[in-house]
Amino acid sequence: MRWPIRIQLLLPMLAIVALTIALATLASIYLTVIGASRAQAGQLRRVVAAITEANFPLTERVLQQMHGLSGGQFVVLDDNREPLHGTFRLGDDDLAMLRPMDSGRDMDSFSPDRIVQIDGDAYYADLVPVRVRVGTGRSQSLLVLYPKDRWWSVAREVAYPILASGAIAMLVGSLVTAVLAERFSKPIKVIGAQAIDIAAGHFEPVSVPKRNDEIADLAVSINTMIERLSHYEEEVRRTERMRTLGQLGAGMAHQLRNSATGVRMAVELHQRECPQAADSESTAVALRELRLMESYLRSFLDLGKSRRLPHERVELTEIVRGVIELVRPTCKHADLDLKFHEPPQVIYVQADDESLRQLLVNLVLNATEAVGRQTVDDARVVVELDRTDGGMAILRVKDSGPGPSAELGHDIFEPFVTQKVDGTGLGLYVARQIVEAHNGSISWQRIEGMTCFTVEIPLADNRTDSTGE
Repeated sequence: MRWPIRIQLLLPMLAIVALTIALATLASIYLTVIGASRAQAGQLRRVVAAITEANFPLTERVLQQMHGLSGGQFVVLDDNREPLHGTFRLGDDDLAMLRPMDSGRDMDSFSPDRIVQIDGDAYYADLVPVRVRVGTGRSQSLLVLYPKDRWWSVAREVAYPILASGAIAMLVGSLVTAVLAERFSKPIKVIGAQAIDIAAGHFEPVSVPKRNDEIADLAVSINTMIERLSHYEEEVRRTERMRTLGQLGAGMAHQLRNSATGVRMAVELHQRECPQAADSESTAVALRELRLMESYLRSFLDLGKSRRLPHERVELTEIVRGVIELVRPTCKHADLDLKFHEPPQVIYVQADDESLRQLLVNLVLNATEAVGRQTVDDARVVVELDRTDGGMAILRVKDSGPGPSAELGHDIFEPFVTQKVDGTGLGLYVARQIVEAHNGSISWQRIEGMTCFTVEIPLADNRTDSTGE
């Protein structure tokens, strides 16, 4: 049987509250009724004392006045227990029942063993001797009859307010207990429902209640778990994508790289066999393109693998010049203005020159494609190279294209993220891998209407400069 937390909290608290209120109410009623009984008995005793100690004749008028003061019935009996005066008329059967009653007692309380039935009504009865008056020489006794219904009416009058207060207190206690139980169980229900959503793969943070207790701590802990699970899920997805890409493209890339290597070797052999073609610019461009293709394919085969690049002290300025000359024919064909702002001093970095060429070609070709997709008057690509006082080389590639969409802003360097119709979404991912392998960073932003990709790479240590510069 299922026992919700609300019931587990509600029932014990409600039972304790109800038991406490019930005991307090019963004790109060008992003490109040006893006090009221004693007060009535005391008042009746004083009235009886006034009657039995009086020096004036106990006429029926006097007894009626005493009846009005106390509510009791009074009958004066002679020494033969015959009625003389009274506020109550007794029959012969009633007198026969009352004559054997002992006299000489004071009515101090209402005792159940002194109850008599007269004409179907119950009375507390007592027989009290009357002081013998001077000149009469006759003894008399006073029969006191107090209606039981009157005593119970007074008891109910004092008990009902206490009973009503106890009932109200119990109701209020039940409501407060129910509210407290709901206060604890409701956020737990919400967190439980959101936990089911988390299990279904919806990693949305739970709402933290505005309270400083264990439930708020639980919500914060769940949000921390959600953040970590979301990160783990993204890592798993990325790993699966890389694994799928490697499985599907490894064989094809391997064959393409072998083919490109064969073509490059054939061109180099042609250069040796035909000396007049050794200085041909087209042959040199073909060899550079083939080497670049081999580098692309090698990077494709190394996707998802941690590969340590050979770092040598290279002149970054010269690498940028070579890449600019390599892609300039493409820019001329697309009617784009390609500019390179050279730094005033030579910049050296500790890096792998082939990887840097691949990085820069990737960024420049992306810029030319971004500008080529738009019909603008001022279509241009600008490459800037500079250094900072913090020991970093800064490479900027700017283009006048529209830039990436807002949806791709944070994920543009992730694999398979692209807005090109025929793109694979691997270019910028490979660029980030190359930069991170050189302990650098890459970012992008919109500056003065242009898209700017910024690469920062540590400068080479001067102590490794074999030229002495």
